[in-house]
Amino acid sequence: MENTNELISFGINQIATEQFAIIPETHKIGEAAQIQHELNFGIDKENKRIYVRKLARFQHPDSSPFLIIAVACHFFIVSEDWAKLQVPDSERIVLPKDLGVHLAMLTVGTLRGVLHAKTENTPFSQYIFPPFDVTSLLPEIVSFD
Repeated sequence: MENTNELISFGINQIATEQFAIIPETHKIGEAAQIQHELNFGIDKENKRIYVRKLARFQHPDSSPFLIIAVACHFFIVSEDWAKLQVPDSERIVLPKDLGVHLAMLTVGTLRGVLHAKTENTPFSQYIFPPFDVTSLLPEIVSFD
């Protein structure tokens, strides 16, 4: 895309908790935990939607996950702005880096809220999804054919 500084208007159409599991038998009290991340994008060209899915697995080193959460945010793009994402003379859609980062950050924030709500008043509420550089999970170009 030539101009990635154009404003793209969007909204959240749907939020889905696609996966949530606590596996207490793999949890080790007092042992350090780590988080494995996954971030995926999807598209629905017909309905002008972008999907962002964030998956996090909390686990102890050399162990199976004890907490798994996946949240997807479905964003609609305003019809007039959808054309700004299309590569001329092609069916290809390219997200400007800033838009991809913004949608990813919204999805990560949503995951934090869902994690809090689902673990509140349990021993697993101590596991908070920490701040991190979302750009480290994004490819240079998010594009769809």
